[in-house]
Formats: sequence, C-alpha cells, structure tokens
Amino acid sequence: MNWFCFVWTVLFSMVWQCPAAPSTPSPTAPGSTAQDEVECPSNCVLLIYSNRSTSEAQDPLVMTSTELNPDHYEAQRAAHAVRYYLNTLYGTPFRQLSFSKVHQARTEDLGEAGMKYLLEISVKDSLNKSSEKLCSAEVVYPRGETQQPPKVQISCAASLQLNTSAEEEDFYKRYSAADSAVSGKDIPDSYGHVDPEMVPFWKLAGVASTFIMLNESNENTLYNLAQVAKITQLESQNGQLRLEYVVLLHDMISQVIIIACITTSDD
Repeated sequence: MNWFCFVWTVLFSMVWQCPAAPSTPSPTAPGSTAQDEVECPSNCVLLIYSNRSTSEAQDPLVMTSTELNPDHYEAQRAAHAVRYYLNTLYGTPFRQLSFSKVHQARTEDLGEAGMKYLLEISVKDSLNKSSEKLCSAEVVYPRGETQQPPKVQISCAASLQLNTSAEEEDFYKRYSAADSAVSGKDIPDSYGHVDPEMVPFWKLAGVASTFIMLNESNENTLYNLAQVAKITQLESQNGQLRLEYVVLLHDMISQVIIIACITTSDD
C-alpha cells in the first residue's frame, strides 16, 4: 500500500488567505500564529508535486570540485534532502528512512545549472534497525530567479522498496471502517507527549511533510516537522483512508515556521 500526498497548499498568517495560484508556502515567524482553531480552506488551490530525479544535459564547462567535511552543515543539509526524497518514495506510518552518517561529501559547481553535492551516506530503515545500507547520492540545487526543488538521485533507492506490511494493512482497515472519524490537535503537546493511538498519524504526518520540505529545500535550509496543529479524517472516497493535516514545519536555519495544509490518501 502506498501513501500519497495529493496536496499541499498553504498560506497562513493570522487568518487563511488563498491566492489564485499559490506556488510556495508563506513563512511565519515563530509565535505569530494562533493554533487554537486552524482550518484548511475549501477554496484553496490544491497542488500535486512529484520529485523528478532525472539528470539534465549540461553544457561543457570546467567544473570546480570541492571536498567537504562530512560533518559540516553543507554536507548534512544535502543528506537531509536525500532523507526527504526517500520518504516521499517509501515512507509510511510504520516506516521511516533516515541517515546515520555522511562518510564522504564533495561539491561540483555546475555553473548556471546549479550546485551538485556528491555524498556517501549510511541509510537507516526503521523496519530493519540492525542493518544499514551504504549508498551514493547526488543532490543538485538548481540556480535561477525562482527557487526549484533539489534533484535527488541515490544508488540504493530500488533496493529499499518493500511490500505493504501487515501492520499497515491493519491500520488501514481499522480506521477506514471506524464508526467515528479520527481527529486531534497539538501533536505532540507542549510537554512533548504523543498519545500512543496517535503515533501512526504523527509518523504519517512526518512522511507527508517531506513532500513540502523537499520542494522548499535549498542550500540554506534545514526543515523538520515541529507539530501537527490539527488532524481530521475526511470522508472516504473509493474506500480510501483520507486524512487532512495542518502541520508546522520549522526551518532550523532561519527559525521560520511554515504552516501547511496537507491531504493524504492511501492507494
């Protein structure tokens, strides 16, 4: 079973505002938003994003290559872009992919095409914590007047694909057939607590948020999911479990909070 983010739209300051064709979330300074009753507006344009990992043809140029300290922030931020990418492909409420270490890192300046990061990283799978994969990855941050998402390729992507777990099937059946709709707010709470019943929904929010975090990433950002402000189960369509989230995404570099509305569906 694959989980898809059909959507992500955002625009939030003190109230919702929906332009005709939003293309990027509006940043919000920490502490400037009211989280008590956050609603996803019905008249916002919903956008579908898919990551493209194909290489672009490059004009002949003399590329400048620079070795990086694998523990340095440049290498770590590029590795997080790989993490976002892997979770958009294979993440589920019961499976998250991350990296434990960057072993090698270097950059290649591609001129107008952008900056390429070449990494050797150890990839961790939450379903198999005793085993890690050593993978080669490329992250290209395009240059241009408008920001574009990084283009990611990783050598071990295909080997990470797994069939749907029994635990995920049980989760889907339980909540798609539930008499009452799931709802919640402020996950985790101000004490960092997540109710055990809400853990899969919290993890699914993290996976769904990687679509936005990847799309908004550049060489000077580092996003994490800070909180699920609100979760609502939507009416099922074609037997699918559909959930609507309002999430707070924290850029660790600028300290800006992005508030995003995401709708997820299983398939």
